[in-house]
Amino acid sequence: MTKPRLIVVGPLPPPVHGVTVSTSLVLANPRLREHFAVAHLDTSDHRDGANIGRWDLTNVYLGVRNLIWLVRLLRGGRGVIYLPISQSTGAFLRDSVFIRLARLAGWRIAIHLRGSEFGDFYKSQRAPYRWWARTALSRVSAAAVMGETLRDAFSGLVPDERIVVVSNGTPPNNAAERNRDTQCVLVLTNLRRRKGVIEAVEAAQFTLRKVPSARFLFVGSWEDEALERELKRSTDDTPRIEFLPPVSGPAKELLLASAGILLFTPREPEGHPRVILEAMAAGLPVVTTDRGAIRETVNHGVTGYVLKDPDPAEITSRLVELLENPDLHRRMSSAALSHYEAKYTQTAADTRLADWLGNVAAR
Repeated sequence: MTKPRLIVVGPLPPPVHGVTVSTSLVLANPRLREHFAVAHLDTSDHRDGANIGRWDLTNVYLGVRNLIWLVRLLRGGRGVIYLPISQSTGAFLRDSVFIRLARLAGWRIAIHLRGSEFGDFYKSQRAPYRWWARTALSRVSAAAVMGETLRDAFSGLVPDERIVVVSNGTPPNNAAERNRDTQCVLVLTNLRRRKGVIEAVEAAQFTLRKVPSARFLFVGSWEDEALERELKRSTDDTPRIEFLPPVSGPAKELLLASAGILLFTPREPEGHPRVILEAMAAGLPVVTTDRGAIRETVNHGVTGYVLKDPDPAEITSRLVELLENPDLHRRMSSAALSHYEAKYTQTAADTRLADWLGNVAAR
């Protein structure tokens, strides 16, 4: 029996960020391969992440090229197009044309919002753009969001009955060595202002005054040279705060497996951050902030702490609790790993996505 067709839209690494990793995992999903004939519309821009969402000649060229390839892929038997929806003006404009072309060709369209800012993005646009967006979204067959608290991202744009929750998962941590340093606090993210890196550095300085045995590793790519200079200058006399380049693959797994706590305190909206799932897979308690679907993922007081905002004093208080209380750390570490295994494995995420797209195809 012929399998229904599925076109997966999305970029691949490099650079490494949430959307490129997600596309890689979707394409590797064995459940999708079992039930669909899968094709990939590669929207990659392999320049650094600073180009995401910008208007420039390269992005315009890539957008036109992607449209041409989509028209070619839509020929033949109809099926489902899986589209992670964008939250910037130019990228969503491209996505909206994808939606209209697919609909004209008789395909079902499943959009997936991996962030949480679409509602605010839509409201910030001028009336003609909102009309264009609204009429494009009226053509989608189904929409998925990262958590229950994010359902209203499509409020008034997609009927409630078409919206489901399809959250992320992550592969297990397979690091061969687990020489864990429970006094090591890991900040593993792009070192950007919106990710709360300034507040995290301030909290690290406060924490070290109370727990001198602690150490902090900030691992990731810098937003810009000015921020790098500022934070490195402010920590020149603090050798227990280190800044390291980004890591991936086995090196990243080993880093997570050898740390004691994940500190991830974004200031601005998030979707369902993979780094939190990766930390839980390594058995790390997480100190984080209430953004996107984070509060649905981290069980406050059980697998970590979810703070209202990235307040350095509050971050410090929670870090000190974990650093000075080995029994609390062990309980939270065990609970984090158990919670990951119960809900956020890659196998569970693959099943959620495949079941949803299978239902869309069957309509």
